[in-house]
Amino acid sequence: MKKIAVIGFGFMGVTHAKNILANKNLELCAIIDNRENIFAGIENTGNHGDLDLPLAELYRVPIFKTLKECVNKTQPDAALICVPLFLHYDLTKKALNLELDVLLEKPFCAEPGQCQELIELAERKKRLLMVAHCIRFAPEWEFLTECIRDKRYGELKLLSTTRICGEPTWGIWQDKKIKNTCGGALMDLLIHDIDFANYCLGRPEDIKLNLNIEEYWELELKYKDQPAKISIKGGFLYRHTAFASEYAATFENGSIRFSTLQPGIIEVSTDTGAVSSRFTGNMYNSELEYFAKCIRERNNPEKCLPESSKQAIEICNEIRNLNKKFSAVQAIPDAKTSASN
Repeated sequence: MKKIAVIGFGFMGVTHAKNILANKNLELCAIIDNRENIFAGIENTGNHGDLDLPLAELYRVPIFKTLKECVNKTQPDAALICVPLFLHYDLTKKALNLELDVLLEKPFCAEPGQCQELIELAERKKRLLMVAHCIRFAPEWEFLTECIRDKRYGELKLLSTTRICGEPTWGIWQDKKIKNTCGGALMDLLIHDIDFANYCLGRPEDIKLNLNIEEYWELELKYKDQPAKISIKGGFLYRHTAFASEYAATFENGSIRFSTLQPGIIEVSTDTGAVSSRFTGNMYNSELEYFAKCIRERNNPEKCLPESSKQAIEICNEIRNLNKKFSAVQAIPDAKTSASN
């Protein structure tokens, strides 16, 4: 049984801790968080409602203020890092230097250079490093991945995704200074869909920014030598807006649709009609089990390599640069109007 320490006990830290406790191959050996009362309000955090937590078990887990103290006392095999983005680089570096395998919550790091440095450090230390892009492990998205790759409905022509929720009102999002370091909806929310497209189709040859209004984005991705066009829309709406995610994929010989408003249901439409299928499974459990298998067998996480996660950061930075140019153009006064004045 491998011992894992969870660093950061916000929404994702709590979610992962619950799943570690339910995994027969893992032991939650420690929680690392420097706050005074880490259990305050955890039942109502996050955008998925009640987490149904095993509180009695969580209360028995040793709590430490620092990673070094935790390593000295509990000797974990791996760290699961769930902290604000601005802490990702430093804490991952510390964990790798302490000879721990690392599962790091997405996004990787704010800058591609930091990502590359951690990739190289993990290689030198012979440690496993994986970034937790969870929808790669969601059964509804895994089905779409298979259909794209094996071309069972022909070539992909169009993939349209939408991902929205209210601006977060919990945890670190209540601290304006920390909130401003988290990359906003682009790196916290839409990076799921950006990474998924990257996972299935590779790096896009062309990126278009069609719309950006505050934390709402509409993007278009195109790929070299591939007919597929990718439309990614969504972001943060007004606080308390319920989370929703969906995709619609059109192939040469059929279409596939999924929405979290009908969880687990996928509709496939072909010449013979439309058929709905039910999929079950928890993406966080599957992601954790995959990482546990990798650290047991000392295999690289081929399904979610850090090099691929770095590309998602690079693409987000490209989009931000496009937005700066877009905003600059919008700010230029109309020449005719200026002349008439």
